Amino acid sequence: MIRKVSNIMVRDFTVVDVLNGVRFIKELALKKDIDNFLVAENNEIVGIITKKQLIAAHPNRIAADVMLNNFVCVSIDTSIWKVKEIFNKNDIDISLVKNGENIEGFITEEILNVELGKHIDLLTGLYKSDYIFYKAIELVENNREMSLIFIDVNKFGYINKEYGHVCGDMILKDIADLLKEFTAPDLHVCRFGGDEFIVLTPYYIDKSEIKAREILKAVNEYEFVNRIPVTISAGIAGKTDFMNKDTDINSVILKLVNTASLASTKAKKDKRGLFVVCDENIDQIA
Repeated sequence: MIRKVSNIMVRDFTVVDVLNGVRFIKELALKKDIDNFLVAENNEIVGIITKKQLIAAHPNRIAADVMLNNFVCVSIDTSIWKVKEIFNKNDIDISLVKNGENIEGFITEEILNVELGKHIDLLTGLYKSDYIFYKAIELVENNREMSLIFIDVNKFGYINKEYGHVCGDMILKDIADLLKEFTAPDLHVCRFGGDEFIVLTPYYIDKSEIKAREILKAVNEYEFVNRIPVTISAGIAGKTDFMNKDTDINSVILKLVNTASLASTKAKKDKRGLFVVCDENIDQIA
């Protein structure tokens, strides 16, 4: 479900010695079409030379003069989302990948961004569901409270048939923009699929309910394309007693998503706009 560094890393890398000349390394780069080199001293990796450093380097210098020696290493099991956070925090564009104590390869920002681009919904610009699962697991592992707001558009099939799919797409994009506007930095939004969205919060249900009502109100008051009347339904599910030694984090999160989805459906059927599922009755609806 969540892609890891091991899925996209470069495993076929070239190692040069710390005393190798830049002229030699440049010739090697041209001959073998290599952009990045690992630099070793006494059989230990001590630096990285990227294409950027190589282009700027004088040919009479040696690898030790131009290499990056304050590089960052990530585990081979690190998620692509976590690597993105590491890159942003450290302002880097390449990282070594380790399996235990062994260097297995490297990952560049370019490779990472290509992969992350596959997880962005092209219509709305929101991340797809994988990102929400990653952030949810992060909350669970840190013993944070968590609840999910599951949103879907009422009578969206009718809207597409009556006004056309182009108008339908414009409505989805406007709703996505509203969700971005009404979510704080500690909230995370994704397009789950079709006309469905998820807002992940680090709050318990009472605070998430306030946020959900703000979103419902904003959508109700928004003037959509051709003044098409648009409403949404939302379901909220939350749980705080996550962690024990037997907890399967993935199953907990899947259950919450499913529960919030069913709550949204119930809200739509009952025409109440919002349906909340608390800890004590989560097992009854899921």
